[in-house]
Amino acid sequence: HRSETKRGPASGTVPAEKGGREMERYVECESRGLTLRGMLHVPDQRPGKVPFVILFHGFCDDRNEINFVHTELSRRLCERGIASVRFDFAGSGDSDGRFEDMTVSSEVEDGLAILDYVKSLDFVDQSRIAIHGLSMGGCVASMVAGLRDADVCALSLWCPAPDVVYNMKHKMLCGVDVSDIEEKGYADYEGLRVGLGFYQDALELDPYAVAAKFTKRVNLVHGDEDVTASIHCSERYKEIYGDRAEFLVVHGAEHRFKSCAFRAARMDSALAFLTRELLG
Repeated sequence: HRSETKRGPASGTVPAEKGGREMERYVECESRGLTLRGMLHVPDQRPGKVPFVILFHGFCDDRNEINFVHTELSRRLCERGIASVRFDFAGSGDSDGRFEDMTVSSEVEDGLAILDYVKSLDFVDQSRIAIHGLSMGGCVASMVAGLRDADVCALSLWCPAPDVVYNMKHKMLCGVDVSDIEEKGYADYEGLRVGLGFYQDALELDPYAVAAKFTKRVNLVHGDEDVTASIHCSERYKEIYGDRAEFLVVHGAEHRFKSCAFRAARMDSALAFLTRELLG
């Protein structure tokens, strides 16, 4: 049973659902004048304030993520007493906006708005809010955590892809040559228009420098056969975060982690880390 609830950033009360299972509700928040739409998961039995995880999806995906892996992560966190929310970034999924207008900076702004929304929820333990991100969502997550270090207690990254920014400076997008983006005003990426603004924005960004401002614990998971987001990205994050970062290399896994064993390894690593950091 799911019902749609429309809420702005300041709407902090979510009713409990009867039935002895986790509550799932459609929710909304505002960012840059656009409505972001997502799914909120809250444990049904909660004695007080609950810990919380914000999930950020990757490039060309939505809040459910590749093979519904973020849906599974949210539900499994809920079973452990940890609430979460999965929003579509503006221009993706059910949220307002055009994909063509999306930039990394716009997704960081959306991420900050989502964090503020979560902080407005009266059942959330403000000291136990973590962020999780996959692929470009991992890049965004690391930047949001760096910008709001005081508000984020832990960071979980699956095959983070800051190289989408650094490669775009050379007009390469996920292995595709987009050197005509200035001439055309957009790049054709798998049938989606990536706007000129995405390239112009990338020229101004240094994700690693922003991510380095985060001072808490981090969990990294990456496949060593990933050609979409090089494992060197996670190796660089490990260098930045040092002993505060755990790093699992899944041998044989590519970007989509297309086997039950690969999926389980990634899921188990994130669940163990988030459970330890949020529940002690």
